[in-house]
Amino acid sequence: MVKMVLIGAGRMGHRFSQAIRQSGHDLNMIFDPSEMPWAVQQEADLAKIHTRNFNDVITSSAEVYVICTTADHHVRIATELIISGAKRLIIEKPLCQSVAEGIALEKLAKKNSVRIIVNHGRRYSKNTATLKDLDGDPRTGSLRSIIIKMGGGSFGCVGTHWIDLCNNLMEGLPNKIFGILSNHTPVDNRGNQYFDPGGTAVLTYDKGKRAIIDLGDDIGIVVGAEFVYEKGVVSWSVEGGKWTFMHRSLSDSEKPLTHYGIPLIETNFESSAPDLIEYAVAAINDALSDAEINSGVSQALDTMEVFAGIRYSARDGKIVSLPIPEIEKQISYDIP
Repeated sequence: MVKMVLIGAGRMGHRFSQAIRQSGHDLNMIFDPSEMPWAVQQEADLAKIHTRNFNDVITSSAEVYVICTTADHHVRIATELIISGAKRLIIEKPLCQSVAEGIALEKLAKKNSVRIIVNHGRRYSKNTATLKDLDGDPRTGSLRSIIIKMGGGSFGCVGTHWIDLCNNLMEGLPNKIFGILSNHTPVDNRGNQYFDPGGTAVLTYDKGKRAIIDLGDDIGIVVGAEFVYEKGVVSWSVEGGKWTFMHRSLSDSEKPLTHYGIPLIETNFESSAPDLIEYAVAAINDALSDAEINSGVSQALDTMEVFAGIRYSARDGKIVSLPIPEIEKQISYDIP
């Protein structure tokens, strides 16, 4: 049983509190400056371990600290914990509000041999693993295109999940980015201090691979996603529902790609519905492991650089190449 401290007890913090206990570990303390945070509202017994004094966290000597605040506090809290001797941290996404502060945190963590996990949950999804396994499968060929069609906006908050998914499946950063922001962004429900517009981004990767993320503030529904391979496609309209997998038969596999009228056959795709607590459990296991990190600061920084590139492109109305200029890495965005 590992002693853990949770910092931030909102909705995602409450899920992590459940994941910690579900994993059989000791949820030793919850820090939240609110008098009655969401997690305590949901489970009154958690009030017994709730503190509003951050010094209690610093002196707790926990083995793992889980940071579930908004992004504006992530790096500051993580830095304080590392300086006080913490060795294993989990940070909710997005990692930071600027690429530069994320880089500074990564350097500090490496200097102090600290393992940091960033909760980009789809890196722990069985669906993602299956999509990666299909890349190069004889039935499908190479993954060529990803199209994400979502409502609700928020490139910095929700959108970083999709950016990270594209980077993960395409096995690296895009080389060019073009972004357009929504015409109107609603007031963020977390407070007026945040501004996180949605929009549309086109990302081009090596070898002609590409992704389109359409995350409009003017769309109030989930439309779905398509993962297009040379000779097949996986798609869904409800992520927790049926995933459709269509591909050429093996007998047609070697026919030219220009013969795009070749009939496709359907094969069952064993999908699993998104489970945020399950992903949190996987992040905890990642934090406690000494094996190669699945979802860490390096991957989260790639995501943040793409996000900053989208905002840079949208601001200047041009195609942006990566890496972005150092001055762009310094810009802090008011994302929650």
